[in-house]
Amino acid sequence: MTLSDSKCRGAYTSTMTVDQTPGVTFSAPPTASAPLPPPPPGRGHGKEVKARQVQRVVTRLDPWSMLRVSLSFAFCLWLILVVAGVLLWQGAVVTGSIGKVEDFLAQLLAESSFTIDGIKVFEGATVAGLVLFMAGALFAVVTSVLFNLIAGVFGGLRFTVVELETAQAAPDQRS
Repeated sequence: MTLSDSKCRGAYTSTMTVDQTPGVTFSAPPTASAPLPPPPPGRGHGKEVKARQVQRVVTRLDPWSMLRVSLSFAFCLWLILVVAGVLLWQGAVVTGSIGKVEDFLAQLLAESSFTIDGIKVFEGATVAGLVLFMAGALFAVVTSVLFNLIAGVFGGLRFTVVELETAQAAPDQRS
């Protein structure tokens, strides 16, 4: 594969082959001295693809977008933890682990009996989860505003991506 400079600084272009399979595989075009490799069995011929490496800069994050994404993520995480907690609690009740923990705590505290109220534990965990849910969303918005301020001073977050462009194969025109 030979790389050539493009008009963009730090960019390159090359001709590659993309097989028509899930995922992307690249192969260099054959040279004049190398024979053309046979296509893999069961696959069609690849399409020609132009690829170029470009740099992108993120200079601003929209706080409203960050709020929506963080609320969605935090809600899903909270829901997963609540369901997992309920399932674990029910498993502990069925196996008798809760009773053993209650007996242990009663002996440890020198009490005649000690009970753990599952409903109170569930309510407390739910309220604590909702508080953390809102705090996480607020943190994401404040962080996005802080990123915008810092990006204004230092120029943002720079990263490199490879852009693929499929080339259309010319139809065979035979007379």
